[in-house]
Amino acid sequence: MKLYVQVADIVRDEIQEGEMPPGSRAPSEKELKDRFGVARQTARRALLILRDEGLLEAVPGRGTFVGPVAELEELPARKTWTYERIAADVAAEIRSGRRQPNKAIPSELQFSQIYDCSIGTVRRAVAVLRDQGWVYTLPQQGTYVSEPQNWPSE
Repeated sequence: MKLYVQVADIVRDEIQEGEMPPGSRAPSEKELKDRFGVARQTARRALLILRDEGLLEAVPGRGTFVGPVAELEELPARKTWTYERIAADVAAEIRSGRRQPNKAIPSELQFSQIYDCSIGTVRRAVAVLRDQGWVYTLPQQGTYVSEPQNWPSE
């Protein structure tokens, strides 16, 4: 039996036994990856099986929940997206003085390893920081902390 089917079977059993009641947040790909020691793609395929069966339901902008979600009056609050958390962490480090103006921030690869996320997620976080004025990017050189006068006012 394929590994992703085995993971889906275990999660399905937990849902059916009430360990994950309707409306509760479904496990993320990362959580399944860490729990079962599988590749992210294996976790993704397991979750897809459960969504196809109607046991999980994706709610745009909110996350994936144990279904059926339509019957619920209120869903748990949306978690902060990883890119938002990265941007907030870096902004806090800059604000506190741990990251100095005109000094490089970690590379995309370093951030992706620190936060266990994709390069695309890191790029989105850096784009937010750049749009807010916390950092600037020099092509082929890296991304650096902006001067304080460019930081957003609080």
